[in-house]
Amino acid sequence: MATDRTMASNTMVVILAAGKGTRMGRNDMAKVCFEIDGIPAINRTIATFQKLGFENFMLTIGDKAEQVLETVKAINPSCLYVYQQPQLGTGHAAKLAAEALEKMNFQGNVIVTLGDKFIESAAVEMLAEGFIKQQADLSLLTIPKGKKDESAGRVFADKTGQIIDIIEKVDIARQSIADELSEKIKKHQHISPELLVQIINKFMPSTKKQAVAVPQLLALAKTPNKIESSALQKVLSLGQYNIEIAGKKFTAEEIETCCKGVNPSLYMFRHKAFYHGTSLIDNNNAQKEYYLTDIVRQLSSVKIENTQKYKVRAVHIANTNYIQGFNSPDELLGIQDYVRRQKLKADKTSNASTQPVLKSSQYCTVRQWLDKLDSRKSSLTQWLNHIYGKNEQLHKEKLSSLKKVLTCYGKNFGFDHKVCIVRAPGRINLMGRHVDHRGGYNNFLALDRETIVVAGLRDDNNVTAVNVMPQKFKSVRFNISELIGRFAWGDWLNFVNSDWVRTMLHSAAGNWGNYIKAAILRLQHRFTDIKVGGMNLAFCGDVPIAAGLSSSSTIVVATLQAAIALNNFDLTSQQFIDLCGEGEWFVGSRGGAGDHAAIYLGQRGKIAQVRNLPFKVEKIIDAPKDYQVIIANSHIKAAKSEAAKHTFNAKIASYNLGLALLKLRCPQIAEMVEYLRDINPENLACTTSDIYRLMQKVPQFLTRAELSSLLGAKHRQLLETNFASHKDPGKYNIRGILLFGICEIARSKRCLEYLEAGRIDEFGNLMKISHNGDRVSCCLPDGKYHKLKPACDDDYINRLISDLSSEDPQRVLKAQLYYQPGEYGCSTEEIDKMVDIAVAVDGVAGAQIAGAGLGGCIMILAEKRCVDKVKNALIKHYYRPAGLKPAVLPCITTEGAGLAEF
Repeated sequence: MATDRTMASNTMVVILAAGKGTRMGRNDMAKVCFEIDGIPAINRTIATFQKLGFENFMLTIGDKAEQVLETVKAINPSCLYVYQQPQLGTGHAAKLAAEALEKMNFQGNVIVTLGDKFIESAAVEMLAEGFIKQQADLSLLTIPKGKKDESAGRVFADKTGQIIDIIEKVDIARQSIADELSEKIKKHQHISPELLVQIINKFMPSTKKQAVAVPQLLALAKTPNKIESSALQKVLSLGQYNIEIAGKKFTAEEIETCCKGVNPSLYMFRHKAFYHGTSLIDNNNAQKEYYLTDIVRQLSSVKIENTQKYKVRAVHIANTNYIQGFNSPDELLGIQDYVRRQKLKADKTSNASTQPVLKSSQYCTVRQWLDKLDSRKSSLTQWLNHIYGKNEQLHKEKLSSLKKVLTCYGKNFGFDHKVCIVRAPGRINLMGRHVDHRGGYNNFLALDRETIVVAGLRDDNNVTAVNVMPQKFKSVRFNISELIGRFAWGDWLNFVNSDWVRTMLHSAAGNWGNYIKAAILRLQHRFTDIKVGGMNLAFCGDVPIAAGLSSSSTIVVATLQAAIALNNFDLTSQQFIDLCGEGEWFVGSRGGAGDHAAIYLGQRGKIAQVRNLPFKVEKIIDAPKDYQVIIANSHIKAAKSEAAKHTFNAKIASYNLGLALLKLRCPQIAEMVEYLRDINPENLACTTSDIYRLMQKVPQFLTRAELSSLLGAKHRQLLETNFASHKDPGKYNIRGILLFGICEIARSKRCLEYLEAGRIDEFGNLMKISHNGDRVSCCLPDGKYHKLKPACDDDYINRLISDLSSEDPQRVLKAQLYYQPGEYGCSTEEIDKMVDIAVAVDGVAGAQIAGAGLGGCIMILAEKRCVDKVKNALIKHYYRPAGLKPAVLPCITTEGAGLAEF
């Protein structure tokens, strides 16, 4: 349907754009100004309405109001503005807009939406059509319930089609808690506090939401013994635990059954309904905020002579992609991916899919790229500043690298070939080692040391890769179809575990080309119905090799991103990161995708905390301004040789088999534990002491024969798969490795709280404890380093349990999970010595091993004034006595991986 232009021109579009968007992690950017495919979200929304004939716009602005004004001015200089201060919710913003319009005596229709939306024209057209056909006073768009819109409010209609309420997800979660508790107390006179906490966590995992939504139940959960049903019933009789709609009570299940659609926040009002409805919105809720969704209930409740005064109707659309919102970086990335996929589809219908769909600023001949570098236009300077910050010396280094790798490509493949340039920075993981594949957390910085690849499309299925250092990195050539065609399409893990792959890797151990193959073969394995086009590739890089900074992962990320760009594949960011992690299995490792996530999603001057399995950006914060992260290379190569891989994979096997054994011996937790991440007091509704008691259920050490006997035939496949990945180490330190993982996850989850609060010393202490979990040696009074003995025996566990019950604050604190190192044991004596040297320097908060271990680098967090002291101490006590070249690098943070664009 084409929108009625007369109606559109007489309609005011109100866009609520005052919110802070703290979860986006950018203090310098208004939420509505984040770009979707190069266009600020707010401008994209305005442009969508303008295309349909809407001319009148009013924005409520508040946070970073000037930035929003400047952004919108470019597309609509005549836009009206209402300033919201303080920001008291969407309902408050709508009230201010209504008051302004009423004073203007505006008497047209009013459309209301939020500025943090991506809206397709079809959504607006269908809303307007429904509004006209239904002759409604208020029409609101609804979309089907789904995972993407899990948190959206449920739209409740009566039998006549009148929308009488919008039930927020948090209210349904609270009702679910109340419903389950009501069933429990029907059968039992009392319940345990642990069960109460478990039920609360089941429906409302967020502790912040719990504190606001169910404070009375949380208070009951502190009852030392059992909770009497009468006490629980008293709480459950309170109004907030009983959803009532139009005088009738509903269970959460009944609401979910009745509500077929959810509210994506696109409304169309007659002006009288808008003015009256907003005047009725109040802040009688726990948050003391005004919610726009309350307008539905308020308007539906207005009656004249027992007849509803206002007609409130839903306009349902089936395609959830027509209107999408974002509250976090990963949700914005999802919208970006959708827009990109739509553009690719449009290009394919116009027969443009055989060539890369890239802008001229991203894709041109080698000669043109070199001319751009020589001309030093403003677009190049802007790109350099955006990626690396305003650092002239670093800019010179990067320009030199770009010229070098472009020239390398030109000499090998031709200067008139069209190419793209991809950069992939090294990364440092400040906290969360060895736990990404356990569902744990990582806390990342992207570094200025990076891999740069120049990539051009071939007209066949071959891949040829060269390097600016041909003596060190010999050229790589392979045919994609020949490699992947040796096996029928099936499970990727079976492919990488095959004898053929193992034999090939054994004959080419340490060959840099294996990482190029890893990326491309994983991509081809993912898209079984499309032939991945061959590529010519030229590489250069300055990420220290085998130093724990993920030099190999930068090759995987850069190669995969080049292949996707040149072949026009449509991968979401989640899929991209997963494919990188899984792709690296090809070279024999069995780690997760945490390194690749850091390389891909890094932000300059920021620390990103991500959760794994499923991947989610939890928060992004500013790096401490007065502190410097320093990298120091031990010169002990953490090469992914056969021996190193066997050690790494034995640790992974200890995780997998240890968790299986724990669940077998503790069936009461089996249903609640999918990943090691799930073993924590909050999820299991237990005490920290109970976690330690669980550890005692698992023997400290086990052989392969003992593991096979204990796990039995039921776990035969698990045993075979894990044993196949490495040589028999003799004994597996099952308990020590499980304890490390559980405690490292606890550390990596809470560590950014310390940085945000300026408690740098406490963060540094966690770094030291974390390193002790990998430590293999310590310095004794004789000044020599001696091998550590395993310490996670029953006596150690019993001491922790005793400390927790001691009521001595210091003993209790030191017995917390995040204070326990566990025993992963992937450091070296040299690394341990370097860490000890660094932490002895005044002004150093903490230090620990970087990366997977068995050599490589350490990371140090120190006050900026102490950088030279740290460097001198390491030279004096480590590099000079060992006859090694000093390699101490203060880190410069950069943006994550991406295509060059200038």
